[in-house]
Amino acid sequence: MTYKKTGRTGLALALIAALLLTGCGAAMGPQTQQPAAEPPTETPASVTVQGKTPEETAPEESVEEERQELEEQILQMELEQQRLRYAIDENAVVAPPPDPEGYAVFPSEQADQVLALAEQARDWGLLTEDEALAFSAEADFVPDSEIRTYLDPSIFSICWKELIDGNTCSFCETRVADGSQLRRKLAEDSYGSSIQYYASELAAQTNAVAAMNADYYLFRDLGVAVYNRQLYRFREEPFANGLMKYNAVDNCFITGTGELLFTRAGEEFDREEMEQYIADNDVIFSFAFGPVLVDDGKPIPCDGYPVGEVNQGYSRAGIGQLGHLHYLYMSLNHSPEKEARWTVTTFAQHFAEKGVERAYCLDGGQTGELVFQGQPFNHIDFGTERLVSDIFYFASAIPAEDQG
Repeated sequence: MTYKKTGRTGLALALIAALLLTGCGAAMGPQTQQPAAEPPTETPASVTVQGKTPEETAPEESVEEERQELEEQILQMELEQQRLRYAIDENAVVAPPPDPEGYAVFPSEQADQVLALAEQARDWGLLTEDEALAFSAEADFVPDSEIRTYLDPSIFSICWKELIDGNTCSFCETRVADGSQLRRKLAEDSYGSSIQYYASELAAQTNAVAAMNADYYLFRDLGVAVYNRQLYRFREEPFANGLMKYNAVDNCFITGTGELLFTRAGEEFDREEMEQYIADNDVIFSFAFGPVLVDDGKPIPCDGYPVGEVNQGYSRAGIGQLGHLHYLYMSLNHSPEKEARWTVTTFAQHFAEKGVERAYCLDGGQTGELVFQGQPFNHIDFGTERLVSDIFYFASAIPAEDQG
């Protein structure tokens, strides 16, 4: 994989100029030949280092350290500018196509090879040096399963299947360079459209690297619905137990910077206050299913909730945030050998064990589907995709002209 490099930024060029002006640029450009020094008339009494006295060595060492520090600043600045350069237009209905060379497949027995890709992501500045992965080469992978990955300078995504308590769990860990790469797709790009598609079809329409079913918003009228910054659903109608339809469930909001924010069932707003919340927090879209699974790194127990059969053994799906622009999708589905059976509380406990800071439950069962490289990755309940109204997805931000 090769990608076109961006030019140096104005600030980076200013730092290079500073290197040259301070005499630190000796190693950064052509050298001017200096006249030979006259031999000393006396042998220095002090100990020499490569023919130099400590008085001569110390200033040059200081200059060398300064040069190295400035070069590191330039490198970090250029990496940051490269990350900032890659963003997707908020109003675009189709993302840039993934680079076919960015995909890779590994047998689970060669899981350590994924870590080499992580190092490439660090070299590109996509992962920070101290940023840990939820993925582990020591995981209890489903026998004979594959690990699928995608990597370019704007996105790193890993899909794998792992046994937890004997159940098959499918994961998709994704790190993106910009919040615009976490996106929402409604059927026909229109809120309220009655037309439905398979998740794999919606993923193909958007050029998704990885796509997941979300909250199946057309199926129920509870909670708050935000799409493209617009508040579409906010029903101030009585529901049950003193709650209104808008606050009967936990809501999850996705911001322009890619953060997951929650409001909890029972929190009271009027429509004007909710619209102000959307504006103040730069909310792009929302999910209305829930409940919240993990908050501040801690699993949230749940013994009563109006959707999702929370106290029954059931297939589960959810989205979690490991850190800034770093996400983990997790699903528990039936497998050919075993039917999935977790309560929401058990699901939350296992999600928290993966290191997420926050996590939110999405529509599971047959709706819980993970699409990667255009195909379902997890084993869908009952073996067939379900027609749905929506997905969310992660996309590359590399323009096609910058690939290759």
